[in-house]
Amino acid sequence: MNKTETAIQFIKSKNLQERPNIQIARMLVKEYPTLYKDVEYTRGIVRKIFGQNGGNSKKNITDKSLFRSAKEKAPFKIPTPDSIDGEPYKLPKNWTRFVLAADFHVPNHRIEPIEAMVKYAQDNGIKKLLLNGDLLDNTPFTRWLREPVTPQDIPRWFDMAIELLQYFKTIFDEIIFLEGNHDFWYKRYLMQKAPELFGDPYFELENRLRLNDIGVIFIPQEKLVKAGKLNIHHGHITFRGGGSYANAARMLYQKTKSSMICSHVHVESSHTEPDIDNKIATCFTTGAMCTLVPEYQPFGGKSCHGFADIIVESNGDFKVLNHRIYKGKIL
Repeated sequence: MNKTETAIQFIKSKNLQERPNIQIARMLVKEYPTLYKDVEYTRGIVRKIFGQNGGNSKKNITDKSLFRSAKEKAPFKIPTPDSIDGEPYKLPKNWTRFVLAADFHVPNHRIEPIEAMVKYAQDNGIKKLLLNGDLLDNTPFTRWLREPVTPQDIPRWFDMAIELLQYFKTIFDEIIFLEGNHDFWYKRYLMQKAPELFGDPYFELENRLRLNDIGVIFIPQEKLVKAGKLNIHHGHITFRGGGSYANAARMLYQKTKSSMICSHVHVESSHTEPDIDNKIATCFTTGAMCTLVPEYQPFGGKSCHGFADIIVESNGDFKVLNHRIYKGKIL
């Protein structure tokens, strides 16, 4: 199909007939970056599809079902916004049980806790894995002071992450990767330091990690993930604004007032509170899969290794088994 036919099919399949042209153009560029690389040019195609480019242009459109009738112009109107409200990503219905693991921080991951998590999944027949952020450490892209790296370091670290994903794909049938703050540092660096490369699909994180080739679904950090009644996020956006980490799960509840599981803080914790109707909400944070004594905290802290086993019932109720790992042993 050509650009016009592809756009017509996309608009119909997504029921976008009433959306502003600029929104549709941006969605097309994002969905088909190799076909539509310029928003303004794509907007012209959308106008042609809706019959808004004049008589000669209308004659060249064989499918006129999307033509918009001329509307009477009012002297004043509320401007159409450019943005739309994001929707959460709902886990597929077959994700009734899965492992949630996070904070690998490659190349600072640790083999013992990863092996313990994988063995647990195999022993319990769990075939689905949710990587809850910070697969990569991405130290060269941080804003904090750090030592210089060699030209070989970054490609080698990406290769290590790819190798780890390929290993996981031999264990798990389905893998979903939710972007964490360390993963996002790479994208932020391109936006700030290399804007000429930011829009090039070759340099996108998903392509750099070969996620499509390996068979990993990527969820950007802006998305909230839902597993029944349980909300899931890496946590860096949720915890934003400060607070006490004395009980990370309690702090998470204070910020969300709903059942949620996050990672990010590298410590296992849980907190439950009822509301006035005696309905409970429980929040969890999970341990990490990386070193517990990073350079910025060489004498250790509250961190621990760990992961979660999550079971989702048909009515949306859930069960979280939040496991700690000590010296390779699940506690």
